[in-house]
This record gives sequence, C-alpha cells and structure tokens, in this order.
Amino acid sequence: MKLDKQVLTGLGVSSARADKFLPALNELLPEYGIDTPLRVSHFLAQVLHESGRMRTTEENLNYSEKGLLRVFSRYFSGTEAREFARRPERIANRVYANRIGNGDEASGDGFRFRGRGLMQLTGRSNYRKFSTWLGSDVVTDPDPVADRHAVASAVFFWDTRNLNALADLDDGRKITKRVNGGFHGLPDRLGLLVQAKTLLDADALPVVPDRFTHRVTANRLNLRSRPRVSPQTLVTALNQGTLVSKLADADVAGWLQVQAVVNGRVVEGFVHGDFIKPLAAEAAPAEVVALVTPEIARTTSLPPAHLRENRRDITRARGGGRAFPLGETGRPRRGATRPDTKARQLLDIAGYLDSPNPAHHRYEPQGSRTFCNIYAYDFCYLSGVYLPRVWWKPAARRALRAGGEVAVEYGRTVRELRANDLHDWLEDYGSEFGWHAATDLDELQAAANQGQVGLIVAKRHDDGKPGHITVVAPEHDGFSAARSPAGLVQRPVESQAGRVNFRFKVNSSRWWLHSRFESFAFWVHR
Repeated sequence: MKLDKQVLTGLGVSSARADKFLPALNELLPEYGIDTPLRVSHFLAQVLHESGRMRTTEENLNYSEKGLLRVFSRYFSGTEAREFARRPERIANRVYANRIGNGDEASGDGFRFRGRGLMQLTGRSNYRKFSTWLGSDVVTDPDPVADRHAVASAVFFWDTRNLNALADLDDGRKITKRVNGGFHGLPDRLGLLVQAKTLLDADALPVVPDRFTHRVTANRLNLRSRPRVSPQTLVTALNQGTLVSKLADADVAGWLQVQAVVNGRVVEGFVHGDFIKPLAAEAAPAEVVALVTPEIARTTSLPPAHLRENRRDITRARGGGRAFPLGETGRPRRGATRPDTKARQLLDIAGYLDSPNPAHHRYEPQGSRTFCNIYAYDFCYLSGVYLPRVWWKPAARRALRAGGEVAVEYGRTVRELRANDLHDWLEDYGSEFGWHAATDLDELQAAANQGQVGLIVAKRHDDGKPGHITVVAPEHDGFSAARSPAGLVQRPVESQAGRVNFRFKVNSSRWWLHSRFESFAFWVHR
C-alpha cells in the first residue's frame, strides 16, 4: 500500500516534514512487510510519538537541573545535576557510558552515539547493527542517521524487533512495551493509533454489495469517475468476469453508473454499457439477481492466498515472520517429471528445511508452541503444491466468489491456519487445489515414493489444543516404512516439526490413532 501525504498531515505532521519523509516511507515500508493498513497504523503511531510528529530526529539532551534529577536521577547527585545542566555533550557521555556498546564517560561515545532518527537509534552497538542492516557505515559518521537515514533507522528498529507480528495482533500495549521498555506516552500512542486506523481504514473488512446485476465481458474495463474517456477520469480497471451492480443510467448515452469490489474495497464509478452484460440473459438489465447464486458458488474457485512472497528476510534461521513463505535465495524446488527424480527432490527439500537444525529457529519449539503447520506449509510451497498458511476470511470468500478482487491482507482478508484448521481446509477445499484423500497408508507411502506430496493430518477433540500434521517422505537409504508380515504399510516414513523435530523417521506408533484426536486423514497431491 502507498502512504498518502494526507495521512501524515492528518496525524499532525507538518506539510514540509511530510514531504521530506514520505518518499523514504513509501520505499521502505513495503520492502520490510509494513504493508497492511494495520501494520502501517501501528508503525506510524509509535514513530510519530517518538519523534514528536517527525519534528525531532536527534535526541535533545539540553536538560535543566530539575530535568536531570527528574529523568536521570540515578546518574546525578544534586550537586552534579547543577554542574551538568544545559551541557548536552557531558550529559550524554555520563548517562550512556559503559552500556549499549559504548565506552566509558571519557570516550565520548555517549554523545557520539546519542539518539538519532525517527525512533532514536542509540548506542554504538545499535549503530553497528544498523550499519550491517543498512549496508552503509554509520559508525564512522553517525550524523546522517538524523537526516538521510531517519526513516531507515525506524524501519530497522521495527524489523529487527519483529513488531509486524504484534501489529498483526493489534496489540498497541505490547508494541509500546517493546519500543519504550515501559508504557511512557501510552495514551498518546494509542490515540495516534486510533487516528491512523481511521485515516487508513485499518479496521474495515471487505464490504460487498448485497446484490449484483452485471458481469464485465471485456478483458480489462476501465472504471471512471465521470462518463468520459480521459486519463484524468480513470479510477481503476475491472478484470473480465468481475461482477458489478448497476446503480443508474448515466447522463451520457451508453454509460452506466456501477458499483464493484476491487481489492476488497467497494468502488463506484462509470463504465460503458457495451462491455458488461446482465447476469441473466433473459432478465432486463435493471433486474437484480442474488449476490452469490448456487451456480456461481459451484463454478467459482477461490484463489490461493500467500502473504508477500520472496522476502529475503524470511529465512529458516529467523524465528519471526512465520506467516510468510520462505524467501531466502537458493531454495530447492520440485520441478521434475520423472517419478524417481521427483522423489529425490522431495528428499532434498526435507534436507534443506532441516527442521532439527538448532540454527533453524523457524521450526524450533517454544514451550507449548510447535510449528508442524509451518513445516508442512514450507514443504508444500517448495514442492509446488498449495497448502495454505493463511486463508481467506468469510467476507473475503464472499467477495471473491462474487467475482471481486480481494487483496491478501493479514487480519483483514486472511487469517493464519493451525493444524486443526488444515484438517478442515483439506476436507472443504483440498480437491479444488489438487489434493485427494488416500484410502490407506500403502497408497500414501507409494505416492510419496513416486515423488508425490503426502500428508497425515489429525484434529484434536478440543479445538483450542493443537492438532498435528506431518509430511510423508519417500523411502530411501536407511529409511523404509514399517510393514506387516503381509507387506502392508503400518507406519510410513515421516518428516516434521513439532515437539520433536526430525528430517526423516519411522515412528514407533501410529500417533494419529491416539485418543486425543477427533479425526485424521491421509492426503496426496501429484
């Protein structure tokens, strides 16, 4: 999404400062996943509070005696406060000495690496980390952090502390605690958040007109603000098949005023009537038909949903960003046609993901939290088959089935799926995306041996507790399925993340039959 100047000025930023910082904001925010209205709202709320509505990009250490005793009482006695008052360099060298990577008071590091940027980057160690992140040395010359790199330093702070995850949860208090170390300025931060959400419409869900009357027949049909062909009247383009609702005949012959859904938003404008046709051929153009008829529901498939792909910062080593697909370079893929080569590629993918590797924090259990669904998603993603990590919310599904265009926006149009959810998704939607249920473990293991993707998924009786999903891997050297005397597969070769992570294993029990699970299923995708 692109940030408009009016949003910044509406939040109290001066016009001049909005012009100064807007280009960098629009360049960097999407690059680092701060790309939904909710994420941008939380980012702006914190940044604008920290920077005084972008007025301050360098820490003001010009404290009076009373100010020093109020803010930095632990560093100054009454006599020292009088001596240090209104001497910013001495104050900084005292309060920031021997911490955040700085040297002692005499080193001058405290003042050299004082707070700069829109989120007040402070301390030698943080300047060093920012240099690595930015790819430019700001340790030797820190001053550009207050100007040229002011926005980048704030994005660095946000990105390295994984604040997008808290923004997705809409948790302003936790974000404030992570930014501030406490709750200083919380009322102002939350007030800015409410304003930003209003300006960015961050709380809105896709709204679909109740009824549609026509369908777009042109490959691309321009929706215009007035019934006139001109670059100045273009609002957006409607794809072929988009459903629209006729509102009225326009004053210009042949034009109609219509309403449609584009990227989850209701838009209104004018189109020429030659490029749309009534949904029911026998109905008069003004006759209204239902929003989603049974016929439309049966024939309209939902598209796959992924959060932004190919983000290079989404890696196996990163503990955050689990809702996004892996984006690091050098990822293996399954693209062969020969069954034996496809099977080898599946083994390569499991070896690459290497879930038990302690360096791969993406799959590392966190107390009771485990990530079997993340591992299954990554395996399927690299194998070229669709298993959702996020899936369309009900309002988004209605809009899509009605022919609208809906953007993938975390928390607004899509939500994350757990293993329990994947169990139900495969039953409800799996066949639409090429999955079919295997009748038994023999079929499942045989499919994996042929290079097909196989899954075992089980759902808990208590939906609040985690289910489980594993990948069935091809048999290979050292790993063969456990079979009965009659040669029937009893326990296949599996690969997973969970309470215990492993690349390949033949389990000692058929875990999916445990009484904790309500149901289970075996699934295969070619």
